[in-house]
Amino acid sequence: MDPSLALAKRGMLCYFRDRQSVFFSLMGVLIVVMLYLLFLKNTLVSSWPDYPGMSSLVDAWVLSGILAIVPVTTCAGALQIMVEDRSNGRDKDICVTPMPAYKVAFGYVLSTFAVGTLMSYITLVICVVYLLVTGCAISFTGILISALLVIPSSLSASIIMYAITSFIKSTGAFSGLYTVVSVLIGFLAGIYMPMGVMPDAMKVVGSLVPASQMAVLFRDTLAADALNEVFIGAPADVISSFRAEMGFDLSLGDFMFSDIAMIGYVFVATVIFFAIAVMRIRR
Repeated sequence: MDPSLALAKRGMLCYFRDRQSVFFSLMGVLIVVMLYLLFLKNTLVSSWPDYPGMSSLVDAWVLSGILAIVPVTTCAGALQIMVEDRSNGRDKDICVTPMPAYKVAFGYVLSTFAVGTLMSYITLVICVVYLLVTGCAISFTGILISALLVIPSSLSASIIMYAITSFIKSTGAFSGLYTVVSVLIGFLAGIYMPMGVMPDAMKVVGSLVPASQMAVLFRDTLAADALNEVFIGAPADVISSFRAEMGFDLSLGDFMFSDIAMIGYVFVATVIFFAIAVMRIRR
């Protein structure tokens, strides 16, 4: 077996064997679900009382956002093994092998990407089943495109989190970083607070986070049919206002992101963080 694949396999086994690690890597998602059920859902539905079916639309909206943050939290959780290797000195054992440094990095990134992708697909299945059971309008095309979006979402999250985690040298520092990421990503992706009601500064920062771009793409696919059904026959300005407030449309100043622009932005951001990771490897 290729050394990189062996290292990736080891990382995946270490992650899934540690049930506490799996649980805490989903903590950000659990926080979103609890806040949504206890506070956010009733507030959002009551804000649009004249439109029947708003409850199903809001369900699709929050689940789309969850699909965007699952890769971030699970990829971060999967990188705990890398930090532990560095903290315990096991990375030195790996470094004395004939395996080049870039293959070591590739092994960690591959395991992280695999974990993020697998957990995202499991989440997608749960979300789709829930929406179908509750009677939310959802098309096969929307499900298929959402499944395809999982790949760039997980790849971006794995590389970005790897680059950030490469600066961490102790498990204590990693725990602090992970806590911050798990809580902050929900805000920046516009789930705890709809993008349209954020302060301007936070809205700018959120618009620059790749997970926020992916959240918009997931909303435009998974929640599109519910949106069209709820606002059928509604004035264009009402639909535009809802899309802007709930983060179906993303803008930066006067620039409105198209779907192609968001995918391109996520790709460029991933390449930049990949370059950072390469520089860290060379050092």
